[in-house]
Amino acid sequence: MVRRRTVLGSLAGLVALGARGYAETGSKPYEDSPDDLYEAVPHHPAVLLEAGERRVRVVFAEGAPGLDRALVLDWVQRAIAATTAYYGVFPMAEYTLFLIAEPGARVGHATTWGYNGSITRQHVGVATSKATFDDDWILVHEMVHCAFPDLPRRALWLQEGNATWVEPVARVRAGQLPASEIWRQAIDGLPRGKAAADDGGMDGTLEHGRLYWGGAAFWLEAEIAIFEATGGRKTLRDALIAINRASGGNVVDWTPEMTMRAGDAAIGKPVLARLYAHWASTPVVIDEARLFARLGVRRTEGRGVAYDAAAPLAALTRRIDAGG
Repeated sequence: MVRRRTVLGSLAGLVALGARGYAETGSKPYEDSPDDLYEAVPHHPAVLLEAGERRVRVVFAEGAPGLDRALVLDWVQRAIAATTAYYGVFPMAEYTLFLIAEPGARVGHATTWGYNGSITRQHVGVATSKATFDDDWILVHEMVHCAFPDLPRRALWLQEGNATWVEPVARVRAGQLPASEIWRQAIDGLPRGKAAADDGGMDGTLEHGRLYWGGAAFWLEAEIAIFEATGGRKTLRDALIAINRASGGNVVDWTPEMTMRAGDAAIGKPVLARLYAHWASTPVVIDEARLFARLGVRRTEGRGVAYDAAAPLAALTRRIDAGG
């Protein structure tokens, strides 16, 4: 049986891979093939972590020689905590993290699948420090992917944008990031998602900036649209929790239209369906200066962000600063 595979991964890893693709000379089969990856899971050492009533299996490929397991498991627990903080419960009934040790001192490329159970293949440098693990965003990004249904390739921007937007909000909610980081990243990142003069709507785009930051802009606009349509009674987080509960995450194949309807059912208004229909087919140009002025945030020197408590959407900004 042919099984559709939507490949989801961190932007840093995708850019680093470039034209080489995923296959590397001399690599293990599970590094090249998701089918081999699923089959390899039972044959490598693993630690089972509890996430409430949910389970996270951390698999160490070939024993992952050189990795400090205590540091690794603390890093995984932090990612579980952030994802759980956003969704209320850990959003997958079962999740597997397949770790491949490699030289270096960084959290490396990750790729996520769901067609045979939620699984992330993650490369980790054996010299990675606690500080680097604590600062990592990639694993939370991948867990957010798993919380969202698998969509057709044309809507990959919805998935990547969702993980790009939700990841820092989830980490803020868990007390792992200062709230200003949400806005620093958004102000710096959204310009990377601008459409070129000859680009159409978002559906079908494969350009990295549009996939990640154009997609994130959609979800920020969704935050605003829901806040305004419901008088602040409902939030994007309400919609995404409903989508997760109804779908079970990336273990199912949904259409974007199904996904938006599930979110709108929780909101009580067709906000997401209308927004998606517009963004999917029509080039959207965001006036970023006006957007962030309405939200009452602006960049200052270094990594700083200044707030305007009198801005029209300052109440929404405060809610997002609290983790959605």
